[in-house]
Amino acid sequence: MAFVAVAATWISSAHHHVRQWERSITEWLNGAPDWVAHAMWPIMQAGTLWCPFVVALVIGIVRRDWFVAAVVVAVGVVTWFGAQLVKQVVHRERPFAFLPDVHVREGTGSGLGYLSGHSAMAAAVVVVSLSVVPRRWWPALFAVVAIVGVARVVYGVHLPADVIGGWGFGTLVGLVGLSVVDRHRRRAAPPLLR
Repeated sequence: MAFVAVAATWISSAHHHVRQWERSITEWLNGAPDWVAHAMWPIMQAGTLWCPFVVALVIGIVRRDWFVAAVVVAVGVVTWFGAQLVKQVVHRERPFAFLPDVHVREGTGSGLGYLSGHSAMAAAVVVVSLSVVPRRWWPALFAVVAIVGVARVVYGVHLPADVIGGWGFGTLVGLVGLSVVDRHRRRAAPPLLR
C-alpha cells in the first residue's frame, strides 16, 4: 500500500498542476482557524530532523534498546535526505505556486513540495518505534503521523499528494528499518527460541 501511495502521488505530482481533489482539500484544511494551526504546531515538529534523535534517546533510556534507537536515527537520516532527493527529482512547487490565495502560516511558501519531508519523517520513525512501543499506544503514534501531515496542509506548505507521498515514502523506509530490527532480534535470540 505504501508503495502504491508513493507511485500514484509521484505520477500525479510530476504533471506540475493541482488536481481538483487536491485543490478542494487544501482550501478546506488551509481555511482552519489559527487556533487549530497553533494547536497542531508542536505535534508538527515530530516531522523535523531532530525527531529521530529525540525518539532514539527516549527508546534508549526507557526501553534500554540502543540497537532500535540506532535504527531510528539511521532511518530518520535516510528518510530526510531521501525526501530531499525526491523533491529534486519530481520538482513540484509548494501550494503557493498553484493557489495564490493559500494562507502560508510558516516560511515564505516557496521551494519544492513533493514529497513532504515532515510527513515522511513522522511515518518512518513511528514504523520503527512500533517494535518497542506497547500496542495500546499505537493509536496515539498513528494520530501523530496523521496530524503532522494534515498540519503541513493547514500551514499552507504542502498539498495533499505531497503528504500522502511522504507518508508512503516514510513507511517504506521505516519498514526497511523494522526488518533490520527483526533480523537483529532473531540473531540475538537464544537457539531454543529461534
